[in-house]
Amino acid sequence: MKKISFIFLSFSVFFLFSQVALAKEKWQVSLHYGLWSLSPVESIIENVIGDKLGTELKEVIGQEGEYSPNVNLDSGGNNLAFEIRFYPAGKDGSFSIGLAVEKSELELILEALPRYELADGSYFQGSGNGKLLLEPASYHLSFRWDIKPFQRLHPYIGFGAGIGSLEGYLIYDELTCEFYDASTEELAFETYPGGEISLDDLLEYDQKIVLPIIQLNLGLNFEITNNLHVLLDVGIWDGFLVRGGLSLRL
Repeated sequence: MKKISFIFLSFSVFFLFSQVALAKEKWQVSLHYGLWSLSPVESIIENVIGDKLGTELKEVIGQEGEYSPNVNLDSGGNNLAFEIRFYPAGKDGSFSIGLAVEKSELELILEALPRYELADGSYFQGSGNGKLLLEPASYHLSFRWDIKPFQRLHPYIGFGAGIGSLEGYLIYDELTCEFYDASTEELAFETYPGGEISLDDLLEYDQKIVLPIIQLNLGLNFEITNNLHVLLDVGIWDGFLVRGGLSLRL
């Protein structure tokens, strides 16, 4: 992970500083803070997790049956970024190249109530909750176009890509399982203690996980003074992100 991050940063810095950048107002530095969510794709992830649970239950029970996943996912978090942008054409130029370092704190809350029913009326039902906490640090190279940059208030559109180190841990509550045997009409319960496990141990990776990041955003730029600007944008960063920031043109 460190080697990949070093190569990515080296390429990005070289790309930015390969231009003659001493002309006035060709640089912009900014700080951003935002709120992150997986809301647009939560249903897809719920289906993936539900299918995985169904496969596991089928292997344990060893019989065909009717499966109901009942998986609910909620997500949220925040994002803090420092960015440097280079405008080759100066103040009134529309195109810019940016390099950003970002730190995020993301939380995924999972509630699962899977149920597996057999043809004879027997069933298995489980109940459990978990929380996945992620704290990735990432590096982004982006390209942006300001529309009518000479106006005090103007929109912009950008896209880019990045990489990050995916670190975090899973906290899970006590798991309750209910078994009903229709042939004997016996109902049994079993509980398993909760706990905490790191993401590396959960996925059984020996090396740090590299997270590819795709960025697409739309925003507004408002010029407070000649050099100080306020930014507000919405976009996709492997999820949905709304953020605002302050920037300074140099």
